[in-house]
Amino acid sequence: MGTIKIGKLIYVVICLALIIFVVDCYAAKGKAEEFFEQGKKDSLAESADSAISNYSKAIEINPKLVKAYNNRGIAYIWKKQYDLAVADFNKAIELDPKNGKAYNNRAIVYSYQGETDKARQDLKKAQSLGIAVNPDFLKQIEELPSTPEPIFHKPAPTSPKAPQQKQ
Repeated sequence: MGTIKIGKLIYVVICLALIIFVVDCYAAKGKAEEFFEQGKKDSLAESADSAISNYSKAIEINPKLVKAYNNRGIAYIWKKQYDLAVADFNKAIELDPKNGKAYNNRAIVYSYQGETDKARQDLKKAQSLGIAVNPDFLKQIEELPSTPEPIFHKPAPTSPKAPQQKQ
């Protein structure tokens, strides 16, 4: 009989631990949403630094919160921190490959960086995912030439022996 009581006690303890864990997870997700919402308010007030801070806190709590990566990327665009913006849009796409907004936003950054082909490709992907792309922006990107191929410079050719100076 003693082993049955111990078994039940262990079962109850495990169940309680599981319940506490689940409740804690929901509380953390709720806190992440609070930081996300504060980031949105900061974005409306055009306070990029504060928005980035709040989106970062939301991401720290919930690293799978796709919308926080997307919105933080937009805040990075405001600060002209394009590499950080692209990194956030890449992460949003990695977590949710059907996130058309992230493709559209990344296209904007690529256009700023002169990456016309990448911008064009992302705009087409955003459209295929049901995002209404700004027609003026699309026209502007379509009219731009393709991104030039990178040019690698060869070292300067070595000249024949330089003439010796007379002393």
